[in-house]
Amino acid sequence: MAAAIVGACRENGWSLDVQPKLLGAIFSALFDFDADFRTLPAATMEEVAAEFPNAPERREMVDLMLICELCLHDLPAELSDSIDRWAVYLGVEESDLTVARELARGAQARAQFDLYRNGFWGACADMDPAYTALIEADGARALAMTITPDPEESARWAALEHCPSGSLGRCVWEFYHQRGFDYPGTPGAVSKAESHHDWVHVLCDYGTTPMGEVEVGAFRMTTTDDPGAALTFVAGQLAFYQGGIMPSALTGLHPDHILETPGGPERVADALRRGRECKFDTYHKFDFFTVASEPIEALRDRWNFVPKVVSDSPSWDLEI
Repeated sequence: MAAAIVGACRENGWSLDVQPKLLGAIFSALFDFDADFRTLPAATMEEVAAEFPNAPERREMVDLMLICELCLHDLPAELSDSIDRWAVYLGVEESDLTVARELARGAQARAQFDLYRNGFWGACADMDPAYTALIEADGARALAMTITPDPEESARWAALEHCPSGSLGRCVWEFYHQRGFDYPGTPGAVSKAESHHDWVHVLCDYGTTPMGEVEVGAFRMTTTDDPGAALTFVAGQLAFYQGGIMPSALTGLHPDHILETPGGPERVADALRRGRECKFDTYHKFDFFTVASEPIEALRDRWNFVPKVVSDSPSWDLEI
């Protein structure tokens, strides 16, 4: 698998040192495989196709190729074409590949909409017919942000203040209160779909700095086998690492190239590892209000939210 990614992405050497560093950290954390991706011999498409006949493994490889590509501030046509050739040869059709190609053509608005519509946010919207008109009028913004007031929704978020101390609900209320966030259902606040990931923020103990957002996306990507789940990580990578390429529909542009900071690749890899250990699918819709009064540590034990190994930031950092 490592040799496949090298074969697709290192044709003329690595463009940035963060690419082999990130791949090395991911393979060490997920597969206990330690290698120098700067010198690791490449595999051919034919060798990889013969070794990996099943679709999920092939899809995982293409996702890792794309994550490697999106480390770059400019997406070179040679790398994009190479990954596309591999994807076609392996029979992988990914919506996140479509997003990357739209970005390479400079179609940021279309890429942003496709990313949100084909990811978790769109799946939530499909469950609520009221979203249809909002999406048509406001695009990706309606998937990430509350557009019309919903007093009933905002009231149940406010009521989390009265959950027992140490419960998941109380911790989520503190998460919002400490940051001055408005409750979902309030125009300008996050949408119902977007708010789902705030519960995961609290369960994972990841903050809302750019790095924390990337970590949450990485964690959620490996808790599920849903083929669209890679978009949750790609969204964070684009908005909070590649902010100059595509803004967040909720918070706008973020110029931080966070993966290039010391410890960045290791923190992403640790989040991927923790997600793979988790026994709870954080990607699919779940009504967290049904467990809001339960102790957060009991839920973490039940769902196997294992401790962080790599982190250099305070718990629940408040940057965003």
